[in-house]
Amino acid sequence: MAQDKHVTSAAIRQLGKDLVEDAGVAYDPLMREVAAAKVDPPGFGMLGFMLQQAFDEAKQYAVDYAQAGKDQLGAYRTALDGIAGQWEQAETANQVMYR
Repeated sequence: MAQDKHVTSAAIRQLGKDLVEDAGVAYDPLMREVAAAKVDPPGFGMLGFMLQQAFDEAKQYAVDYAQAGKDQLGAYRTALDGIAGQWEQAETANQVMYR
């Protein structure tokens, strides 16, 4: 037996807010820890310089990738706010008015 689901514009907006404020903040410690990661000499041995450079590039790529993920959550919030606005318009348009 299916249950009726009721969606509100407030719930849609709250979802966007939760994405940014709850999930989004999880990216900050991740980016700090990755940026702070280091391999002290002689960690890479004889090829240390070349491997250190590759390690630093990979580390920066990971930080950039995490930042892009966090930024995408903001884009989702913007989109969900737009959807909530459309939802409100649809609700208003479907209201029965008595005179």
